[in-house]
Amino acid sequence: MGKHAVKNMTRETIGLIGAGRMGLAQIKHLVNAGYAVSCCEQADTQQTKALALGAVLRESPAAVFAESSVVYIAVGFDPEVIQICRGEHGLLNSGRRDGVVVVNSTCDPELMIELGTEFAAQGIEFLDIPIARGGWAADNGTLLAMVGGEQSALDRVTPSLSTFCSDIKLMGPIGRGQVTKAINNLLLWLNGVGLLESAQIAESYQMDLEYLRDVLMLSSGRSAAIEDWSKMTFTWAAKDMQIVQQMMDRYDLDLELLKVLGTRAQTAKTEREARHAQGKDWINAGK
Repeated sequence: MGKHAVKNMTRETIGLIGAGRMGLAQIKHLVNAGYAVSCCEQADTQQTKALALGAVLRESPAAVFAESSVVYIAVGFDPEVIQICRGEHGLLNSGRRDGVVVVNSTCDPELMIELGTEFAAQGIEFLDIPIARGGWAADNGTLLAMVGGEQSALDRVTPSLSTFCSDIKLMGPIGRGQVTKAINNLLLWLNGVGLLESAQIAESYQMDLEYLRDVLMLSSGRSAAIEDWSKMTFTWAAKDMQIVQQMMDRYDLDLELLKVLGTRAQTAKTEREARHAQGKDWINAGK
């Protein structure tokens, strides 16, 4: 898929619920591509930023859906997605009987399947499309879209989706986008926690972590985690591993390594910050 959609001369309105870190980037790319953006956001600071980028503000998800045939949801957690969809002034209570709702948030796959059924009952298409590659890719319009849903629905949203996603991959029915994202993230955190612990072995032998990193980057120890270590904040690690744990419980999967990773993910952010503050880091170590 191309990085940017063709300039939209008709000013089609796209809806966006949530003007956080990712949502603001989405607004920027959509407006630059010629779309009008109808936005619902609760925080005053984020409202101001959304307005500055050219979005118009509406008081509820239902109000956004009233003027947008495609609505993207870009919030952080499952309870927010539930409220946006099922709340009194949510998308399912908008009275609309057509259109496409897209969840860009990272969520439990089972929730996506349930919502897909609820929207379908009202004639509304639904896609779960978690996005990956982080803030830098969001700013540059090079996110990866992992899609769960029907090709026909994806075709409807591709022109707007491709304004902020350079790669769009259909993974199967609704929910499979979230499964793909969960697996991607658990592999990222697995490598990240491995680097936190490997550093302690290296330090026991008085090895320079920056130099060791340079060597590992040339070998089979290379990973996205070590390559982009400066961006490895572990902010979402605990949440992501909670989703993985729910999936394991649902299918009675006894995965010992992932159980340990789920526990370590809860402390990784603090540990990463402490090591960096002490100059014991894979980048800028000792400085």
